[in-house]
Amino acid sequence: MNRFAPAAFAALALAGCTDTLMSDARIRDDTAMALHQPASAVQIADRRSDGVTNTYYLARTPRGTFACTIDGGNLMSFGAANAPQCTRQ
Repeated sequence: MNRFAPAAFAALALAGCTDTLMSDARIRDDTAMALHQPASAVQIADRRSDGVTNTYYLARTPRGTFACTIDGGNLMSFGAANAPQCTRQ
């Protein structure tokens, strides 16, 4: 049982690292590409994570505000993420 303790501790310690793998710059760049806007025109706000796979946020652009979700970008997916799914507010 003791041989699993370090692995369990490491998993618990890294469980909150979703935000660090999905930087604001990466989210902004991916969102700009999905919305066909320059990255400089996209502002990310109200970012939150469900702790496992999804990151939710608002993207503000000159074309309007969009509610977006990115699936992935965490340790379980080794940082890989799907393209953002955005709907106009």
